[in-house]
Amino acid sequence: MIRKLRFSIFIFLLCVYSLSGSLFSEELGSPETSSKLKEKTLQIKEENPKVDPKKTSEIHEEGEEGSKKEELNPKKKDDLLIPIQFGFFIDGYYNASLNRPASKELLYTTQATRTNEYNINLAYLDAKVETDKYRGRFAVQFGTSVIANYSGEGTTGKTSNESSIRNMQEAYGGVRLGKSTWLDAGIYFGHLGYESWISHDNFVYTRAFSLDYVPYYVSGARLSGKISDKVSYQLHLNNGYQVVTDNNKDISGGFRLEWNPLSNLMFRWNTFIGNEQPTTTPKETRYYNNFIAEWKPFQRLTLASSFDVAYQERASREDLVYTPEGPIYIRRDGTAFRQTYVGNFWIAYRFLPDWRIGVRLERYLDREQMIVVTNTKDGFQTSGATATLDYQPDPAVLVRFTYQYRRSMDSIYPHENNTSKLDRMFIFSLSLKI
Repeated sequence: MIRKLRFSIFIFLLCVYSLSGSLFSEELGSPETSSKLKEKTLQIKEENPKVDPKKTSEIHEEGEEGSKKEELNPKKKDDLLIPIQFGFFIDGYYNASLNRPASKELLYTTQATRTNEYNINLAYLDAKVETDKYRGRFAVQFGTSVIANYSGEGTTGKTSNESSIRNMQEAYGGVRLGKSTWLDAGIYFGHLGYESWISHDNFVYTRAFSLDYVPYYVSGARLSGKISDKVSYQLHLNNGYQVVTDNNKDISGGFRLEWNPLSNLMFRWNTFIGNEQPTTTPKETRYYNNFIAEWKPFQRLTLASSFDVAYQERASREDLVYTPEGPIYIRRDGTAFRQTYVGNFWIAYRFLPDWRIGVRLERYLDREQMIVVTNTKDGFQTSGATATLDYQPDPAVLVRFTYQYRRSMDSIYPHENNTSKLDRMFIFSLSLKI
């Protein structure tokens, strides 16, 4: 009897074990269960054909594994990559000056200053970054135009980086504040004038007088943005007029307002306001206005013009005037403003796919030597015409042939061992911009 009872218990446990094993195997994914899941997936596709196949695979994986690991978001991976662009530029030239100055140096210009020798006008290496949230540029430079442009930097500061500033073309960072609003701070190119310091970007190889005597670079902060689709602006706070190391305790500033009524027509108004006198001398605030218009009637032709008006307060009623007998002081009726007037006109025409001609006419009037000091009777009153023939087989390469003619009211240009009213030169240049 006991043996029969034991045998019955053994048969019962065996049946329970067999039944539990089949249940667990169904839960862990038996062939019958897998087929049921596949049938369920097909049923979902038939009910809704727009269902993403990835979602159905996720359902299948959940059925087999019970959980699914989260995949990395590709956008998050891309955000980790900083889009830095590296650039290179070199501008070499040979200036065959017909004046043949004894010192081989030209005056009253910052471009192609060495005569009758091959030299480097400007070369730089740069790194740029620009995203939806931030941007910046850092560039180091070398060349004869660099030495000429940074001659006004101070030399007395102990910690102002005066010895290294000339080799730093731009060093700024910016952050996006709104949909089209940016705030940049550091050292960056000035906003006055039509032509760029980078000769590769201009119609004529050399720069107009009005460009040589406005800031190529400034140090400070700028706020830029768009008022509408056709109107944009810039607001500037700077240390001074083409200086990184400030020479006084005053802050300078200005703005740019640009209007593009048509896709091929542009009007721009640039201003600068600031005191440019050293701290040890009386204050003389300068007000500079630069008006620019550009029109492209068709793709191969560009017409542009600019007109500058500048005023500067007199610190004293006495003016230093230069005469053939020597400098004398003349007492004015009041502390009226010194004035400077400048006019330029450009025309550029690409007559063949790889060939272009650029012409510039200019007139600069600074009789009272507000900006350009000549130490002569009539000051800096000069006119000029420049023409450049460009050969550009590739956007990165530019071969240029330039003739420049300038004439001053006074004899101010170096001519052999003397001076002359005329300044004439032929310039060959080759630039590479990548």
